[in-house]
Amino acid sequence: MPRRKKSKARGGDKPHGDEQPQGKTQSCGGAQATAAAEEESTTSSPQCEGITQSLPGAQSHSTSQEPERIPTITTSAVFSCTRSSEAFDGQYEHRVLVYEVPPFTEPPGTDCLTRKASLLEQYILHRYKMKQLIMKEDILKIIHHSHHDRFAEILKRASERIELIFAMDLKEVDSVVPCYNLISKLKLPNNGRVRGGRGLPKTGLLMNLLAMIFMKGNCAAEEDIWKSLGTMQVYAGRRHFIFGEPRKLITKDLVRLKYLEYRQVANSDPPRYEFLWGPKAHLETSKMKVLEFLAKVNNAVPTDFPTYYEEALRDEEKAQGPPGTDCLTRKASLLEQYILHRYKMKQLIMKEDILKIIHHSHHDRFAEILKRASERIELIFAMDLKEVDSVVPCYNLISKLKLPNNGRVRGGRGLPKTGLLMNLLAMIFMKGNCAAEEDIWKSLGTMQVYAGRRHFIFGEPRKLITKDLVRLKYLEYRQVANSDPPRYEFLWGPKAHLETSKMKVLEFLAKVNNAVPTDFPTYYEEALRDEEKAQGVDAAKP
Repeated sequence: MPRRKKSKARGGDKPHGDEQPQGKTQSCGGAQATAAAEEESTTSSPQCEGITQSLPGAQSHSTSQEPERIPTITTSAVFSCTRSSEAFDGQYEHRVLVYEVPPFTEPPGTDCLTRKASLLEQYILHRYKMKQLIMKEDILKIIHHSHHDRFAEILKRASERIELIFAMDLKEVDSVVPCYNLISKLKLPNNGRVRGGRGLPKTGLLMNLLAMIFMKGNCAAEEDIWKSLGTMQVYAGRRHFIFGEPRKLITKDLVRLKYLEYRQVANSDPPRYEFLWGPKAHLETSKMKVLEFLAKVNNAVPTDFPTYYEEALRDEEKAQGPPGTDCLTRKASLLEQYILHRYKMKQLIMKEDILKIIHHSHHDRFAEILKRASERIELIFAMDLKEVDSVVPCYNLISKLKLPNNGRVRGGRGLPKTGLLMNLLAMIFMKGNCAAEEDIWKSLGTMQVYAGRRHFIFGEPRKLITKDLVRLKYLEYRQVANSDPPRYEFLWGPKAHLETSKMKVLEFLAKVNNAVPTDFPTYYEEALRDEEKAQGVDAAKP
């Protein structure tokens, strides 16, 4: 480890021989640290890129047949990514000094964005270990000003790799002073660390354990668990650099926290033991969520593993079906979740998968169940379910307005924002085509959407409404004339006038209220006048 020693000497020892000016010495040291970090990032990157698993029963895209085995994250992926994080510790301060130096020259064949993402991944894990927020301004220094236009893509790559390895989601926690934090997918103590103090998260290991148990028939023998963990270089009695002493973590800590159940096999002599899901695992996650996590690691979707997918679906159906619930309503609710999941994954909705979800006993009610599910999605998200291929029957959700990324507004995956925009346009229309900002937030409060409070669908609502939708010209946001202190108001933007109309917004609102547009005569007459004007303009055009 000569590089770490050199860094330490540079930080604390007095220089020997001829001394250089202090600023120059720091810059030189920072450059070495940056080069070392880039080199380390490059060497670990290929290993991290190859995070793959094989799920038993999977409809694999590979032609070769492998024997069934329980899926686990490959050892090289976990070790190389985390070891790079360890090396990062203590060098960050040197790097900050030289971020304005021209970018490091990539060796031939190395994807520059992948290397930037790898370096950012190390920084994020370092900040997590130190229990510190991840500041956007620091991220911009790390990726260098020449790549600021690719910020979103680099951040997405880094956060997705961390999610695959550690089962942690990178979430924005403040949009005023932009910063992020890693949040555990399960409510493990100390945000995934399990024990007090600093350290790396244990959530990824727990998600793998839950998957192993699920795929062993919901009850896995202890020897099978340790055999699978051995492929990750996790051994009972041997201290692991992330998990500490694994036997204690798995058979004591996770059992005490009720995420796992560890019991003796009945009538076993000598005694043998087995693992099951604990009550907290059932409470905080589900077989479907665990399957989604493993599918993502395998660059697949849950339906690629039909045996486990059907079992997970049955569990979802049981969880949603209280006594007295209409069977078709439950099927429609389950289908609605599947459609939204495929939308989030940017994948088409296949008819054959829908038929699996609603079960063969309800195939004769296919059209009715699909109609119920699509109508509920339309009312909430303002998205239409449309058939996009009749040869291989499949569907897709299409936004009622031409918002970027098919309604998501921002890049990447996520749920649509069209429903919120349609509601905003309706509020403005019904406030005389100009709504005060305080009235908008008061109305949104009834939907549990608040300025400054992150929403699970819309992210930070103030940024979405006053920045993104204004920038996209769906809304106009202006100061009220002569207001002191300044007050603001909303109007329809030019793109809203272009892509929709008051009548369409009124029809959407009426449908939400289980009514028809004529039930609102004042607004209906105004919408009609606008329609007539628009038709007159069209008729006058050559």
